[in-house]
Amino acid sequence: GMGYKVYALRKTAGGTETSAESPALIEQRQSTILENAFYRVELDPEHGAVRSIYDKQLGKELVNQESPYRFGQYLHVSGGDKRPNTLLQYRTIELQPALKVDGARNGRMVSVTKTPYGLVARMQAEDTNTPTVATEIRLFDAEKKIEFVEDIDKTAVRPREAVYFAFPFAMDHPEFRYEIQTGVVDPAKDMYPGAGHEWFSAQHWAAVEQDGASGAVLPLDTPLITFGDIYRGAWPDKFGTRTGTIFSFAMNNYWSTNYDSAQGGHVRLRYVVTSARSTDDAALSRMGWEEATPLELDEVTTQDKSGEPRGGWDGKQASYLEVDDPDVLAEALKPAEDGDGTILRLLDLGGKARTITVRVPGFALTRVVRTDAVERDQDAITLSGPHSFQLPISPHGIATVRIAGEVASQAPSF
Repeated sequence: GMGYKVYALRKTAGGTETSAESPALIEQRQSTILENAFYRVELDPEHGAVRSIYDKQLGKELVNQESPYRFGQYLHVSGGDKRPNTLLQYRTIELQPALKVDGARNGRMVSVTKTPYGLVARMQAEDTNTPTVATEIRLFDAEKKIEFVEDIDKTAVRPREAVYFAFPFAMDHPEFRYEIQTGVVDPAKDMYPGAGHEWFSAQHWAAVEQDGASGAVLPLDTPLITFGDIYRGAWPDKFGTRTGTIFSFAMNNYWSTNYDSAQGGHVRLRYVVTSARSTDDAALSRMGWEEATPLELDEVTTQDKSGEPRGGWDGKQASYLEVDDPDVLAEALKPAEDGDGTILRLLDLGGKARTITVRVPGFALTRVVRTDAVERDQDAITLSGPHSFQLPISPHGIATVRIAGEVASQAPSF
């Protein structure tokens, strides 16, 4: 993440997309089947969602065919206006409201397009108070993931309502896990007594695992999630056993405090779905960071090349910072607040105590000091070379160090 790679841009004879009117894609659009080396995906245009996802590597169907909801389906929930009720406030002596769940419907297939990276299918449906739910499904040739891009046109209304997206995995008693800021939570085991068990806040991902299969959803724009069911104001004492549906709790107007209770307008929400034999916390966290903060692109022209270049850095690719452990994330590399050196902040995604090696090729190191979160020096770290040092890191820990030294003769400064 602290490096660069250079590509040459050249004009090609053809376009970047293949028309949806080609014979092969017309046949594919009519059959509503998308397929690559990883998945066979059957679309459900009527509901603007997915009917089936077959994982070829696992040899398993991932979608619960008995669920009342399609995979990735938009849901509008109404009810809860009559007070008092347990949906709007924590009062177990009150009655739960009778909620009405309407799924997206009256949908149609719009197009299937072949792109340089894979297939893109577009559907459009509608729902209560939602004239348009435009869904884009992206299936990648070289990556085991499926992207859902949802463009919603929502009518602003004041009666109590909520919006969800449903992801029903084919599991009846899975283990649930979700990422928080500096760790991973199993809601059936890790919650304090008295904690809420109906909605949760995920940092990057939520996953379910059962019988040699794991499915994960990365809600890139909406951190609130529910497991097994939507939020109904049940306020259970324990998490218990639930079916393997992950719901993105996208919006609601249940609590009219500090925001407009009428939620309308155009909204774009993005989700990434992936699967594996088991839940790999670190791999999902890496994918979450990659999806949330993708590579930055910049076109370099002749106007950018004035002056004499500094040093002998590789013109194709190089890195300012190298960490030998793929489960450690470099969160920050910045000038120190007091002007003394450079601050490096690392986050462990792997969940194990260990020692890592850090290299800074552009620096001739003279001093490395561990600091606290507000950059106050703690203890010195012994250098293992002119450009490297070793650093112990704790499970899901955050390590902050101050780097001091001189710019290497063949490298630019930070």
